[in-house]
Amino acid sequence: MKNILFFIESLSGGGAEKVLVTLLNHLDYSKYHITLLTLVDTGILKKDIDLTKITYHTVIKQNNNPILKLWYKVKYKLVYHYLSSDIVNKWIIPQKGIDTYIAFTEGYCTKILANVPKPHYTWVHCDLKSLPWTINERIYKNQQEEKLVYAKYDKVICVSNSVKNIMEKEYGIKNVETIYNPIDTKTIIDKSNKNNDIPINNCFNLISIGRLVRAKGYDRLIPIISKLVNEGINVHLYLLGTGNELINLENLILKEKMNNHIHLMGFLENPYSFMKKMDLFVCSSRSEGYSLVIAEALTLGLPVISMNCSGPNELLDNNKYGRLCDSYEELYKAIKSAITDKSYYQDLKEKAAKRKDYFNINTTMQQIDNLLSE
Repeated sequence: MKNILFFIESLSGGGAEKVLVTLLNHLDYSKYHITLLTLVDTGILKKDIDLTKITYHTVIKQNNNPILKLWYKVKYKLVYHYLSSDIVNKWIIPQKGIDTYIAFTEGYCTKILANVPKPHYTWVHCDLKSLPWTINERIYKNQQEEKLVYAKYDKVICVSNSVKNIMEKEYGIKNVETIYNPIDTKTIIDKSNKNNDIPINNCFNLISIGRLVRAKGYDRLIPIISKLVNEGINVHLYLLGTGNELINLENLILKEKMNNHIHLMGFLENPYSFMKKMDLFVCSSRSEGYSLVIAEALTLGLPVISMNCSGPNELLDNNKYGRLCDSYEELYKAIKSAITDKSYYQDLKEKAAKRKDYFNINTTMQQIDNLLSE
């Protein structure tokens, strides 16, 4: 039985975290002993993992005890701001008893695990060319430093071919492989059939799901909705997620006087039963890696209109299974057509329906099993 360590910052409600939960829930535990290590012991998704099957460790755990609370703050500062990644590696990463190490997110996890001597892999979930967040947040001084870190890994796993091409061309990485995110269609459909008491408006309802960050383009989507409403179109937009742009988006909604048409829903434990009530999924992102939520929308047969960026382009296969837009003006026109043109909307529904059966978790898990067995 191989001992595998997965390393992730937390188990919050983000896409990468959801992917890891799905992966862990579908592994063959007769072949692997799994250790899950988190930097910070937070996250709504922790309850979705069967902790009886794995060994769970965390580095920074919150506690109400005043002394332990102070120690939490000290450890956080040491890990994120003061100690080198090599020192943090020796401090927090088990050096014995592990056969394969996996950094499951970009940034700190990848940087900390880079120097382990045993086989180690890292996952890349986003387009680091158009969204160099790891450099913007000063995890790396520049791209060259980040390149040197990725070059140390035995294999770099990318969630789409677009991301793979970027890692090869922009980062010069040779040992790159694409493994699409596992989509648990049965669980998604089962959860979508559960009742929820969240009221929706009797009109054309749009939904978008993601972290409330600049990369998601919600600052451009909100004015689009405002423009449509001012043209006399009765449309409502529901945004699901949390993030550091919350206050800015709230202020923008107030500025556009869209309080009655745009709803910030926060994090929903079961978004699928809510998605099922919607008429259209919109992805306004400036950058994406794979877009787990687009795959989930298509699984439910929900029509999709998206900005044309890495990930969505592959999922929608160049407009074959949805509508891709090259500008926000195009996004506005496409949404308007979906609302006002019944034949256009019906075409989007038919495209989404054709894509529903594409997502096969067994195929993806076989790829992951092959990787872990190496």
